[in-house]
Amino acid sequence: MLDEQTPDDDVARLARRVEKARGRLAYQFDPALTGALSEEELLAERELAERIRTQDREQRWKHAEAGAAASDRARHTAEAIEKAEIRDLLLARKAIAAQRRASSPHARLASLYRHRSWSLGALAGVVAAGMLWSAVNVQHNIAPGGPDDPLYWFSYLLEAMISVSLIIIMIGTNKVTEWGVLDNRSQVAAAEMALLALTVGLNTYPYVSAGRWFDAAVHGVAPVMIGVALLIHDAASARYGRAIGYATEQVRSLPDPTGHDPLPERSAADSLSSADADFPVDLHTPVVQGAHS
Repeated sequence: MLDEQTPDDDVARLARRVEKARGRLAYQFDPALTGALSEEELLAERELAERIRTQDREQRWKHAEAGAAASDRARHTAEAIEKAEIRDLLLARKAIAAQRRASSPHARLASLYRHRSWSLGALAGVVAAGMLWSAVNVQHNIAPGGPDDPLYWFSYLLEAMISVSLIIIMIGTNKVTEWGVLDNRSQVAAAEMALLALTVGLNTYPYVSAGRWFDAAVHGVAPVMIGVALLIHDAASARYGRAIGYATEQVRSLPDPTGHDPLPERSAADSLSSADADFPVDLHTPVVQGAHS
């Protein structure tokens, strides 16, 4: 029959199968069969690569920010250190200048003169305040009626006359003492005491007569302070004058810090003005001059 298979056909078919199996055996373990990526895997790898690059950019940006912040901190620290060094340098220069002023005779003389001006100015302010208080108080004691009374206005002049006379005596005594004029000292002291007693009496007599001792003491403070301030002014002016004279003698022979010539030698008038407070000169003693001998 036509459909019957002969043994030769089976052998041929089996030979073809063996041949095909041998061809497949040569390629079935090739890495390309398992190493090739599918389309889904290619998309996944693309997404992964993009995410990795994004993270890498973020990390590089963070590193850049950290570096910039570190640079800013380093700059700020350097600026702070530089400012501290500048402050220390300025403070050191001020200390050196202060030490120079403390040890320099010229600076000490200038400081002494400044202190003298401040002290005497402050005492002058105390005297002025006391004069104003006393003038108003005396006016109130003498003419309490009001502005219609002429004495209301002229009573201000009464205390002014007393205070001005007292100031002239005390300041003038200090000035002439610098030149060794010490005569009539008892008369000057008596006038000072009389004027002080008069101004204290004008300020306190209504309260003393009424037995109001506390009010009398309160209203007597201002005129007493005028006298105390003037006495302090007299003593301070004399002491400052002697101190300035001694300091001037020390710097007279020293070179001027500004490059100018030293102070001129002391004249006879200068010697007299600084030494007469300790060695008074009797002006009543005749002076022998060679031109008239």
